[in-house]
Amino acid sequence: MGQEGFRYVSAVVANCKMLAVELEAREGAPAIDKDALVIAAYLHDIATATDGFQDHHKKSAEMAVEFLRRQNAPAGLISKVEQAILTHMTTVPVEKREAASPEGLILYDADKLGRLSGLAVVTSLIEFGARYPNQAVTGEVLAAILRHIEERFIELYQSLHTAPAREMAREKFNRTLAFLDGVIEHLNDATPV
Repeated sequence: MGQEGFRYVSAVVANCKMLAVELEAREGAPAIDKDALVIAAYLHDIATATDGFQDHHKKSAEMAVEFLRRQNAPAGLISKVEQAILTHMTTVPVEKREAASPEGLILYDADKLGRLSGLAVVTSLIEFGARYPNQAVTGEVLAAILRHIEERFIELYQSLHTAPAREMAREKFNRTLAFLDGVIEHLNDATPV
């Protein structure tokens, strides 16, 4: 995964730990297996190193199960890790969240929190440039790209499963949306160069 991948995974692990603590402090919170959560967080993207991002959650879950079996981990722990990794790419509807793996819901949220920042905007713009190296980026094109990023941010924010994740993301989300709105407004009002 390289150093950058490990930094990202480490941030997801930290987010998982913070969300678990916040969630457990709430009345009526589900029981959270922190060992399973942390292991799943470290292994949730492991397949991307060899197989890329397409369906990586399925391959990562398989790889995690194989690894944990070789370590003679308890079957219950293996099952929770597998379910959390499989769930980390899925938005669970509100009415089904009570029955879902709390570790999977937390891992989903922890993974998405890193994508709700100004840095994610820059990353998206870099990815656009890499994907379309010959595309001229006019103010109109840039405004369209930023509107698309803004729509994705809103979808990501609305997909967060836990209240602690929404609370952690709210300020960052609002600042990023205000920034995007300001840039889009400026681009729409700007005189073409």
